[in-house]
Amino acid sequence: MSNSNNPLVLGATGQVGKLVAMNLRSRGANFLVGTRRKTDLEALAEQYGASRYIDLDDPRTFDEALKDVTGVFLINGYTVDMLVQSKTLIDAASRNGVSHIVHLGAFTREHDTYLPVFAWHQMIETYLRDSGVAWTNLHPNMFMQNLLALWRVNGGRYSVYTSKPIGFAALEDVAEAAAVILMEGPEKHHGRDYWFSADALDPQQVAETLTAATGYKFTAEVRDHELLLKEMVLPAVSTFESAYAKGGIELFREVEHGRMAYIGSVADDTKRILGREPLMLRDWAKLHADELLEIASS
Repeated sequence: MSNSNNPLVLGATGQVGKLVAMNLRSRGANFLVGTRRKTDLEALAEQYGASRYIDLDDPRTFDEALKDVTGVFLINGYTVDMLVQSKTLIDAASRNGVSHIVHLGAFTREHDTYLPVFAWHQMIETYLRDSGVAWTNLHPNMFMQNLLALWRVNGGRYSVYTSKPIGFAALEDVAEAAAVILMEGPEKHHGRDYWFSADALDPQQVAETLTAATGYKFTAEVRDHELLLKEMVLPAVSTFESAYAKGGIELFREVEHGRMAYIGSVADDTKRILGREPLMLRDWAKLHADELLEIASS
């Protein structure tokens, strides 16, 4: 790692970016965090050492935010705006001499992607590869942290919209890997696609794993994926963009029908990057047992 490394971490107020920043801080790295909330700048600087104002919807903020920055952890919100946000930021990174972009994508395969968000990530990655900036793409499968969403395990019932296996990745593994990649830089990681899917489990196996880890009896309920449309896109209850919500339905449909069966596969580069085994769901569930128990008993 070069002492001149100075990456910018986007999304530091969200789950992924926050963990990336915490891993960088714990390793003594020089880095900055970016935010579009000017009111958060001072607090973030106190927490992580340095912060920059950057609004992904306003490219006029990019040049100042990227001054003396050597790398960027690129993460977007899941809306179609991610396309223009990423393009304009990649352009600015190239213009400002940023040497490395680490992009958080999705668990995509070139010819087997039928979902809006997955396709958007592929378009970003294609543009990034042709940008002249060194790149690394991270491809996590279903985050284990999704099990902490209230509706997922409410009452101890794991609700899912496919009977087929799904691959899981721990956010802890992906965030730590991103931090190490940013620190080690493009000399080691340019042109690499890394995959994170450590544990492939069907619904019953998920319930049994949570039960064994927490001592609380979890059960599995496979629901009709078509019902997800009504649950996710109704204006009164949905916080998701319609294209993203529609993609959620299509994901489970394609997994259930076999066109995206690879979502249920194991393909994990955690050990390659970090030199340790990835967290399996049983390990992750033990770490988050209190949270799971709180949700299960609500």
